Amino acid sequence: MTQPAGRSGHVAESVPTEGFTRISVVRQLPEVLRGFGVDPGEALEAAGVRADIFDDLQNTIEYRQFQQLLATCERLTHCDYIAMLIVQHTRLTDYGIVGQSALCAATAGEGLHNFVRHFNLHSTATTASLLGAGNLCRFVYTISVGGIVDASQFHLGAVTAAFNILQDLFGRQWLPTAVTFATHAPSDLRPFHRFFRAPLRFDSDESAVIFERHWLDRALPLVDPAWRRQVEAEISAQRAALIADLPATVRRVLHRQLLVGPSSMDDVAAQLGMHRRTLDRHLQRHGVHYGELLESVKADVARQLLRNTRMQVQQIAARLYFSTAANFATAFRRWTGMTPSEYRNRGR
Repeated sequence: MTQPAGRSGHVAESVPTEGFTRISVVRQLPEVLRGFGVDPGEALEAAGVRADIFDDLQNTIEYRQFQQLLATCERLTHCDYIAMLIVQHTRLTDYGIVGQSALCAATAGEGLHNFVRHFNLHSTATTASLLGAGNLCRFVYTISVGGIVDASQFHLGAVTAAFNILQDLFGRQWLPTAVTFATHAPSDLRPFHRFFRAPLRFDSDESAVIFERHWLDRALPLVDPAWRRQVEAEISAQRAALIADLPATVRRVLHRQLLVGPSSMDDVAAQLGMHRRTLDRHLQRHGVHYGELLESVKADVARQLLRNTRMQVQQIAARLYFSTAANFATAFRRWTGMTPSEYRNRGR
């Protein structure tokens, strides 16, 4: 029995505040920029990011600023898939306590469920989901924070990281069945074909890695029981702190639930381990109504799909469980003051 590699005996980490993610997943950013002949300090300064952010990989970055940093890297390198290059060496251990909770599991399936369940301890701006149908499963990435102007680099990088997470759990011999991206295709697909070695689909309604279900049964190496208890204790402490900001937590759950089907309050309450009335009471204490949160999440998803993909309006309407495209257009005008087509054209 061993302690997972890549960590010391200390597991305590702070919970990132709403809309933030840890910088550890892009630890290779300075090195990749140097490979393009770009000074990392210049990129950080141009993006308005503090110069010492990479001194501690547990430092967090606000997601809108993160988007600005990746956009700056794209501009300075003239590479429209720079995030894929930055993240292609990111491993499960780069996710700190969340990665450790996955590696402490008995099987790959249990580990992946642990990762998904606790992912918001790493990032409060995004969600990870595990969905299944028949013999296939999908490991899905979504952005749960609003106000992101262009999420293309996020989707390219996140799916790349997801591939490595699954490979760490399933073994180096594993390959996906297919990979989908909720963004348009970059200018050069050759690096993607070399890396994923699987069919690629762009302009999808979700960013996901699709794989055969049997890989979830793979046994993981045994770890020291004392280490597992330490990780579980830290996870419990951090989840208690996270649930204190309930509206933000409900928004993230809603982003996951929308992948599965229409998101009732009962479904979300069950995800949080509480009764519907308890959830409603806690939300009222925050001065928030469930319907408002659901509308806000649908509006965020709609804007992202209109901005970052070439999906038809009818497809987006169906993706958000509107009965008709006309009903979706009415709701979208209420959210933004524009029709979906006007919003898409303005972003070009």
